[in-house]
Amino acid sequence: MGRVDVSIPKERFLLCLSFIYLFAFASLYIQLPGLYSEKGVTPVQTLTLNVPKDASDLMKNLNLLRFAEFLQLDVYMCLELVTVVGIVLSFLSSFTSAFRIGPVFLALWLLYLSVVKVGQTFLWFQWDILLLESGFIAILLSSFGTLLSLPRVVASDTIGMWLLRWLLFRLMFSSGVVKLISDCPTWWNLEALHWHYQSQCIPTPLSWYAHHLPGWFHNLCVAGTFVIEIPMTFLFFMPFRTTRLASFYSQVLLQLAIILTGNYNFFNLLTIALCYSLLKDDDFNSRRRRKWTVSGSLSFVISWVLIISIFVISAYLFEFSISNNSITSSVGFTKKEFTWFLNTSVKYSIYFGVAFFFVEVLHSIVVALYARRFWRKLYELVGVIVISFIGLAVLMSSLVPFASLNPTIQLPSQNLQVYKHLQP
Repeated sequence: MGRVDVSIPKERFLLCLSFIYLFAFASLYIQLPGLYSEKGVTPVQTLTLNVPKDASDLMKNLNLLRFAEFLQLDVYMCLELVTVVGIVLSFLSSFTSAFRIGPVFLALWLLYLSVVKVGQTFLWFQWDILLLESGFIAILLSSFGTLLSLPRVVASDTIGMWLLRWLLFRLMFSSGVVKLISDCPTWWNLEALHWHYQSQCIPTPLSWYAHHLPGWFHNLCVAGTFVIEIPMTFLFFMPFRTTRLASFYSQVLLQLAIILTGNYNFFNLLTIALCYSLLKDDDFNSRRRRKWTVSGSLSFVISWVLIISIFVISAYLFEFSISNNSITSSVGFTKKEFTWFLNTSVKYSIYFGVAFFFVEVLHSIVVALYARRFWRKLYELVGVIVISFIGLAVLMSSLVPFASLNPTIQLPSQNLQVYKHLQP
């Protein structure tokens, strides 16, 4: 295993993100005339986009379409140009590793941010915001290696991958708890899937068959979704290989099931891409014989204790029982108990999240110091410092929406200021 143990999952994530950018820009280009042309549903010609006076003015409203007048194009033609450039860059990045570098991902992020800002209702879905946040972290992860003959794998990569893991944790945990926070009886009765396949926006051919599965199976799937989205997410930060793999495969399995039964654009594909942040290089080497060690055996035992504990507790909380060739399930906890769990989990997740971030920074510093040559040590240390400050800003900003799950939490005013400054 190399000095930096996240090089393979990092490259896999950047590859997947390139394809997702390609899907996003290409699908948008096809819809531009119907959505944003002069005769479209929401014409962009009605928007007022002034050419920025200076860099400060540009940063206040970062949008490449503000240069439309400077390029002597109308807003719609500039939107088409931005989308086409996004298609070309993401295509090159998808099929050529030489284009999977910082400047390209910065350009892709700016291009997509620009179309989102003028896209109005049709580009303010959850997956659009998720792509922007993932894309920003990808800029921190991607190197300038091909451009300046600099190394592609550096110590700060572990910080970037940790930020992706934190993003995935917030996404999945929030997705699970908001279903119960909504106080909707279909979720509390585990009956949401009885109507989901018929009421979703874009079902797939398999949705009809899924809808006609037995009712007890629908209930079991809802309970399983809660288990994967809530308690299993706490395994994301465990340092053991078995827990990493269990977390990875459980999340991917859930996303694949959603993809097979419903069309949610690139949302589930992007979530799968984020799951690479759970892995290390060693997890891709399944053929290598693993030597027996006390620490390895201990981590294996602890991992299985944690995994089995989650399933045993979940079986108790959802009152699983087998009868008449079916598995019955129901919510076995009260709303008051759930509120206590939610408030406690959010509070300590913030504490541990901040602590783990600084541990990751210290780990990156140590990794940088293990570089062989002096210039490489210096280069990686500077990179760790820069990425740490940017990553800290991203972390502080992310705590604001996450803390809203627990109304009793009062974050420092600095968090709110950073959050406002980083909003697109």
